[in-house]
Amino acid sequence: MSRRIVVGLDGTEYCENAIRVACKAADAFDGVLVGVAVVDEPGIDASARGAGPGAYHYAKSVREKRLTDAEERTRKWLDDFEETCKSAGVRYELAHHHGVPFQAIIDESRYADLIVIGIRTNFHFETSEGYGDTLRRLMNSGVCPVLAVPKDADLPKRVVIAYDGSIHSARAMRAYVQLGAIRPDHDELVLLHVGESSKSEDHVQLVRAHKYIAGYGYAVELVRREGSPDEVIEQVALEYSPSMIVIGAYGRKGIIKNLFFGSTADRLIKNERIPLFVYH
Repeated sequence: MSRRIVVGLDGTEYCENAIRVACKAADAFDGVLVGVAVVDEPGIDASARGAGPGAYHYAKSVREKRLTDAEERTRKWLDDFEETCKSAGVRYELAHHHGVPFQAIIDESRYADLIVIGIRTNFHFETSEGYGDTLRRLMNSGVCPVLAVPKDADLPKRVVIAYDGSIHSARAMRAYVQLGAIRPDHDELVLLHVGESSKSEDHVQLVRAHKYIAGYGYAVELVRREGSPDEVIEQVALEYSPSMIVIGAYGRKGIIKNLFFGSTADRLIKNERIPLFVYH
């Protein structure tokens, strides 16, 4: 059974590495890559507005020129993606959209098992988005898991799962375990709990999670730490480097609370060192 992996194409160096990592993921997960390039028509239209009275024909010509340039760029991104996939010997499909980049990627991911994207994104016309805005929206969409890749990172075999017993962290854990278990080269999996180690309820949840993961054939190490969740998660991932962090969109009492609107998200995204596997 093939896994469908959507790859967002935006022409950046982050995207170049995301494609390289996606090719490795396709090989490891027996997947088919779907390269998605989007002509940001809404962004182009907005940039051509507001020229004032008498400037209609000028605005129209500017819009047409920018649309033509965007068509050429996105076609080139698809050509480069195709060439990389052929060189890597992985199966692939091409998807060329016109519209809002986030929505186009979401539409493709309705029928996919994973999204791979650069940890920094530049999908909108003339860099109109903020730091990783499209990435944040995709991570919070809940359609399928997202793997966010730094520009120099690989696809590590070691994984750190941030788990607090919440539904959201359990969903992220299951999504990775079920997908990653088919990797013939998977390495040790670290189950990380941040918080008080004396709580019996947390201990029961961790024991059950450990048993579930081990049932898929993983060697599991249980790690408990106290401290600030965002600092601890990053530190443990670096201690076990190279590694990837698996994390849910929200969590209980701080481990992943308000992940995509708070300090944990900013820290993990902006450090640009650690790949993130996220599921809402």
